[in-house]
Amino acid sequence: MFTSTDPVEHIYSKVMSGQDLDEDEIVYMYDVADLSDLGKISRKITDQITGRYVSFVSNQILNYTNICNVRCNFCAFYRTGKEEDSYLMQKDDVIERIRQYYDNYGIRQLLIQGGVNPNLGLDYYTGLFSAIKKEFPDLGIHGLSTSEISFISRKEKLSFSETISRLTESGLQTIPGAGGEIFSVDVRKKLGRPPKSGEEWLQVMEEAHKLGVKSSATMMFGHVEESYHKARHLLSILELQKKYHGFMSFTAWNFEPGKTELQRQGLVKYRSGGMDVLRNVAISRIVFNRHLPVIQSSWLTNGVQMGQMAVLFGANDWGGTIYDEKVIPATGKDVGNLRKEKIINSLKQIGMLPVERDNLYRIVRYY
Repeated sequence: MFTSTDPVEHIYSKVMSGQDLDEDEIVYMYDVADLSDLGKISRKITDQITGRYVSFVSNQILNYTNICNVRCNFCAFYRTGKEEDSYLMQKDDVIERIRQYYDNYGIRQLLIQGGVNPNLGLDYYTGLFSAIKKEFPDLGIHGLSTSEISFISRKEKLSFSETISRLTESGLQTIPGAGGEIFSVDVRKKLGRPPKSGEEWLQVMEEAHKLGVKSSATMMFGHVEESYHKARHLLSILELQKKYHGFMSFTAWNFEPGKTELQRQGLVKYRSGGMDVLRNVAISRIVFNRHLPVIQSSWLTNGVQMGQMAVLFGANDWGGTIYDEKVIPATGKDVGNLRKEKIINSLKQIGMLPVERDNLYRIVRYY
């Protein structure tokens, strides 16, 4: 509820005093508020948290399998296992792939995700993570989606907590936010996700946070959602964050429709534009305020220049370097590779101070 004749002034006053926004106020920011006004507020909040410092991580993304039994309407990456290009990486292949980038680029984070492969049990993952930690003990494993963890739990007849404990004991350090999309049941039905998978995402994350396992949070926008869906999604993450402070960062990323079922059905024809990207970055910073101090720029789906703009609109983490990522290219969008020298130069170009971090967001080097 607005208490001022100027809604943006009301929002600014409220967040600066440390108060949380409600659903109507967030919807107003999506549907009505001037983008430049939101950008000024979001950047001011970020300046108070981390100043002009913007972090990044030397990261490798490893998509260990593309075989998946979920088959989301928004995914062009998955295979059923019957196609010629279906694959599953074995332990030795994974170690060899990591070594290429570890030795040449000094990676500090391994983002390892694939599909919900019905042929894989807990032993595959614990064996894989143990092998990775033995070979690369200082490499932070940022691994698996909540969907993968949920499937492993059901397959092994274990609770989420027991599954996460077994995974972390073998070497998993943190959990990425993949699978969040939009939590709303009606949206998830259209996306081809199990209706209660949004609720399950929150449950898996809560169990991880109870154990002291940190994670990231995400939101996918630009498909079949409405503004109130996004508002409720952000508020759900905020509620959980205030309970355990287990989320390290938040990333809003725009849906890539190329070669997906949603595009074939004509439900989504085009990707979101740059203004929509910046609006989502700014709003997430304003909503989370100091409760969730790190907002990522989501450059991967939007390019380096949009990554720079996202920083100016409130992001304070670039994300990571990219080597050999396969999920986004499956849509037909070429993201290429991005080395840390390019990130450092891109941040300096806009007057920011680059800092390299590790998987737990601890600063390891100033540039």
